[in-house]
Formats: sequence, C-alpha cells, structure tokens
Amino acid sequence: MFLDKRILNYSQRLRRLRYLAIGLLLFLLFPFGVLIYLGFQQVENNLLAEYQRESSNLALKVNRNLYKKLTFTNTLSVDEFDYYQQVYNPVTNQQQQVISPLSSLSHLQSADEQQITGLVGFFQYDSNGRFNSPVWPEPLTKQALANLSLSKGDTTLLNQRETTPTDDSELVTRKKVALNIYQILSQSKTINHMIQNGYDKSNDFFSIIFDIPDYFIFYRVTSTSEQNRLQGYLVKRKPYMRKYIIDNLEWRSFNSPVLVKLQDIKHSGQTELFFYESLSEGLANISQPSNIDSHFEQQVIYNAELQWPYEGYSLSLSTSFLTMTPAMRYSVFFIIVLIGTILAACFGFYRLGVKQLALAEQRLNFVSSVSHELKTPLTSILMYSQMLKEGMAITETNKQDYYSFIYDESERLTRLINNILQLSSISQPQHLMQPEYIPLTVLQDVIRSKTSSIIDKNNFQQNIKTEIPDAENTLLLVEPDAFAQVIINITDNAIKFFDQKQINDPSRQRIDFIFRLHSKHHHLIQLEIRDYGEGVTQEQESKMFELFYRGGNELTRTTQGTGIGLALVHELVLAQQGEIKVVRKEPGLAILLTFHAKY
Repeated sequence: MFLDKRILNYSQRLRRLRYLAIGLLLFLLFPFGVLIYLGFQQVENNLLAEYQRESSNLALKVNRNLYKKLTFTNTLSVDEFDYYQQVYNPVTNQQQQVISPLSSLSHLQSADEQQITGLVGFFQYDSNGRFNSPVWPEPLTKQALANLSLSKGDTTLLNQRETTPTDDSELVTRKKVALNIYQILSQSKTINHMIQNGYDKSNDFFSIIFDIPDYFIFYRVTSTSEQNRLQGYLVKRKPYMRKYIIDNLEWRSFNSPVLVKLQDIKHSGQTELFFYESLSEGLANISQPSNIDSHFEQQVIYNAELQWPYEGYSLSLSTSFLTMTPAMRYSVFFIIVLIGTILAACFGFYRLGVKQLALAEQRLNFVSSVSHELKTPLTSILMYSQMLKEGMAITETNKQDYYSFIYDESERLTRLINNILQLSSISQPQHLMQPEYIPLTVLQDVIRSKTSSIIDKNNFQQNIKTEIPDAENTLLLVEPDAFAQVIINITDNAIKFFDQKQINDPSRQRIDFIFRLHSKHHHLIQLEIRDYGEGVTQEQESKMFELFYRGGNELTRTTQGTGIGLALVHELVLAQQGEIKVVRKEPGLAILLTFHAKY
C-alpha cells in the first residue's frame, strides 16, 4: 500500500489515511490491552492472595481456639466427675468431702467464656459399665434410668447434701439431665463397644467420638484404685462449632460479602452456612441463612480441613466477586484516562490528516481555478490584441470596444493577482498592518469608487446608507488599502454568485452598504454589506472563510473564483483589529464588519 507511487485522488488518499489510523490504533491498543489484562490478572491474584491469607488466619484461629478449649477441659481432675470429691483442707489438715463444681446446673445455661457452649452434661462409666453424671450423687441403675420420677431413696439421698435444701422440681431436672445424657450416649456404637470390651487406658487426654450426628462425645479413660473409668462430656455440635466460627469471623477483614461453609465431610455430611458482610468502621455482620444465592460460590477463596481432632470437618470460603481496593479503583481510572487519551490522540491524528488531505485537495482546486481564471482573460486579451494588431477592427467604435474589453480583463487579472499577493504577504510573520483612524465619509467615497465599475458592469444598484447621528465627525480604525480590498472582494463575491436566470428579479440586483452603531458597544461601528441573492446553507456559512473553500465541484462549477477572496477578507479584517460575522437573510446574505471608532 505504501510502495504504490501512483498519484491518488482525494477519496483514495482518505481511505489510505483511515487504514493507517486504524492500524496505528491497533498497534497501540493491542500491547496496551495485553499489559492491562496481565496487570489485572496480577492485581486479581494479589487480591485473592490477600483474601486467602485472611481465610487461612480464620482457619488457624478456629483450630487454635478449638484446641485451646479441649486443652482446658483436660485440666479437669478425675474425681470432679463424681458428685462428691475429696479436697484437702489446710486448716484442719484433713481431707474434706465437697460437692463437685461439675454438679452445678449452671454449666448447662451459662454463656461464660470459660464454659462449654452447647454443653448437654458430664458423664462417666465405671469399670462395670454403670453410668452416672456429676449432677446425680450415685450411679444410676437401668431401673432408675427407666423411671423419671423420684423414689423415696432418691429424696433421702439428695437431702443428705451439705447444701441448702432443694425442692422437688430441681431434683426432677437433675434426674432428667442425667437420663438425657444416658439416652444420647446409648446411641453411640463406640461407647457401647467400649463398655462391652473394656476401656483401653492409652491416653489421659480427651478425644472425640463422632458417631452421633448432632453431638460431640468428648471422652477419656482414667485410672483410679486400679480401676479404669470412662469420663467425658456431651455437647451439641452446631452451637459448639458455631461459636468458634462466628467469634473468629467477626475479626476478619473482607471487602466483599463472603460465604463460609462448615461441612462434616467424614461423618454426617451436615453443612452450616455463615454469611459475612462488611459494615462501616471496620464492623461486620455475620448471619446464618438457610439457603443462599449460588453466585456467591463462583469464586472459591479457601478450602481446608480442620486439624485434629476435628479433621472430619472442612472449612471453605467463597464469594461472587472480589471487591476492588481503592488503589485498584485509582488504577482503573488511570487506565480509562490513558485509553481515552490514546483514542483521542488517534482520532486527532486522523482528523489532522483529513484536514491536511482536504487542504491539499483545496490547493489542487486552487491551482485549477487560478489556471482557469488566468487562462480565460489572457485568451481574450490575446485574441483582441491580435485583432487590433492585424487591423481587423474596422470602425473606431469596434476599437474602443476592444480596448474596453482588454482593460476590464486586465483589471480582473489585477484583482486576482492582488488577492494572491495580499494573502501571501499577510500570512508572513514579519507582516504587520498599521491601521489608522479614517473619516467615515472618506470610507464611503472609497466604497463608491472601488465598487462602482463592477456594479455598473453587472447592472447592479449600489446603496450606501449611514445610520450614525454625527457621521461627519466619526473616524474608523482601518488600513485604507486593506479596507478597499475587503469591500471589493465582498462585492465581487456577491455579484459572482447572483444567479440572474434562477432569481429573475431585477429589484434584487442591488447591494446595500449600511454604517450603524454597534448594538452593545458604543465605541464600535458596524458596516453591513447586504446582498439579495440565494444566500448560503448553514454548512456553507461555517466554511465561508476557509482558505480555498468553494461550494460544489471544480469541474462542474459555472461561477468564477479561486476560493481565497473571503479567506483574505477574514484575515484583513482581523489584521485591522476588527471582527467579521455572517448573518443569513431572507433573501440573501449579510456580512457584518465591526471596526473601532472614535468620535
């Protein structure tokens, strides 16, 4: 495409420019897009890593707190699981029988941090497989366990406690607690197997039995008086685990809503859901929905199993999307601005190229117009000169007509050449016009003298009016030659584009020159040059003062001109510290020239 040296027309050059602009845009956007993609991937990975660190810290805290609670219960002494325990009294230097602290029913309702959340009760089995709980003073037989009501022996036994007497309702409650513990434990195959086959004294620390779906059975085997005992406590799974998840989740810092799943993958398969939402001022709201939208499971953040002895549980965190941090938002804004800048630069490059192509096309049209404008009068001058030279003009009248025609065409050539030279000189940096204050009456004479010949030749009327009270003493800041050139060019343009055949109205063949005070500024004088031709469209109005602009096609245009007359007018008016404005009229067109005045 770029090695083709043929001369291209405007449309071909414009198409090549478009290809070049699109290629440049793709050349800039493709590597930039790759960098943006890789950058966002890195940012997303960093954000995911940050969320994973928070999730890992959550799992670490949960494991640590669960193990810490388990370690705390390991400090319970063996005889605390009996209703009575022997305590040394340093005052009497003797062993004293006191009630075990585990016998208190407050352990079952207390929300104290030191208590066990979801606790159902403590228990122990002796070497013969007899069950009892610290809430009841003696081992319970199967017959007693089958009968919830209090017997006379139960009442007598309980009244022997060294405490304040208790009513029957508390006694019933205690027996119900013991019975409830026994009934739940009887469902455990592991417990029943240990009762039938004996307790293996292998570890003094608590372990967990998971074979009852809704409960944890914490147990240990202890040895007293050469007899093994199975001791432990029973807790509800959900409240117990829920406490450690929620307490630790509240201290996490996630910008996006996060779904936390706690699942028993090894035993019951049960799943608990926790939904984390970040609030203002570093606070968080933790809820437990029964179900949740599946899109919160799209982005998996973390998944791991809890540590011993809860290794049957998995903790997983997920979210719908990762919320951008402020730094990421600033980066996105900067990228958008950068992309906008690239697009604007490419569009600016394209528009500049289009303007340059249009300017080149106008210059070609200008060459064509100037060639035509020069060729026509020169041909006529040459023809009439040759006729005069060869004596072909028979009468004196014919000679005068030939002389007049040669003079008119020479004057036309002079205006054309003056326009070109004036435009060339005014565009030079060293050119500096020096306007001066000229009487308004003198300028009226300039208008009359400079335009009368062209107006009379084309059968137009010239109307010069003054709507200024003291016109004789009014001075305008202009440069005489430049002012005359402006008036001639505007008049010539108005006559040139007046289509007599289409308009066919002799009353409209006139041009008005009206001097009036500026409507807003008293120190300015406005000259309105009004014609009554066909006028211009809005598009033509916006381009009238562009260099080389001429409406239509150069090959089909019937009017003469080069496209520099009004462009020169615009530059000359500005050089005289004036202003120029186009106003469309019905019919015709008005050009308003504004100059500084002095009275």
